[in-house]
Amino acid sequence: MRAQSSLEAEFAHAQAARSRRSGERGGAVAASAGPQPPGALLALQRSLGNAAVTAMIKRNRHEHGPGCGPDSGGAVGVGVVQRAKKKDWKLGSTSNELAAVKTAHSSGPLVDTLHHIIPKSLFQPFLAVLTPAQEQQISTTLAPLAPKAFGTSDVDKALKNMPANFRVGPRPEDRTDDPGDGLDLNKDAKGNTTPRSAELENAFNYMTAAINAGAVTQADFESKFLAPVEAACKLHGTNIDIDPTRGTWLQDSSGKYHMP
Repeated sequence: MRAQSSLEAEFAHAQAARSRRSGERGGAVAASAGPQPPGALLALQRSLGNAAVTAMIKRNRHEHGPGCGPDSGGAVGVGVVQRAKKKDWKLGSTSNELAAVKTAHSSGPLVDTLHHIIPKSLFQPFLAVLTPAQEQQISTTLAPLAPKAFGTSDVDKALKNMPANFRVGPRPEDRTDDPGDGLDLNKDAKGNTTPRSAELENAFNYMTAAINAGAVTQADFESKFLAPVEAACKLHGTNIDIDPTRGTWLQDSSGKYHMP
């Protein structure tokens, strides 16, 4: 719908400009009065040509994927689309730390990429149901515990760079249990969820429920999201500390890896 709305706006603009050139002032007023009827796209094609309309569509198109959009019907947290640019979420501090760890373990297949325990695609829709005051509360509470992440004023990006939510591991294609945009917990050798991941799992469960409900209460926001994330940050520590020993990986007969 966003692309159609933008096209209608451009169509109105094109009509107004054409009317001004021809002296039809009344037409310009009508064109700017509101959304155009469903035939606007055809009229736009006739007046501007197919090439120009195609260019407009490309400029305004929102790239969708599985689970994206209001009609997807999918559960939140499963199939949520990541940003189109796969690397645009990283702060310099995160990139530098990962590069250093990979250099120190250059021959290790288990030290290749960062995985988010709470999928990074979940933060933006969760923030959308919060108030500005609640967003500010996230920064105020977590900045002392994750100072490099919260060095940015962009709360979404700060959460995506929160070290407590990282674990380093093999590439997704080298795993048999990669969850895509789902929850990706750390496990110990016995298969038990680690304490930090358990806290983040609690936050994840609340985030998905809040997004589906489209609303939060202040009490639930503080106790079910902020408190467990704060606890996870305290368990992790204030440094970025991408530590390969925190993850336990098993290898199957095909050479791929999975958590216990």
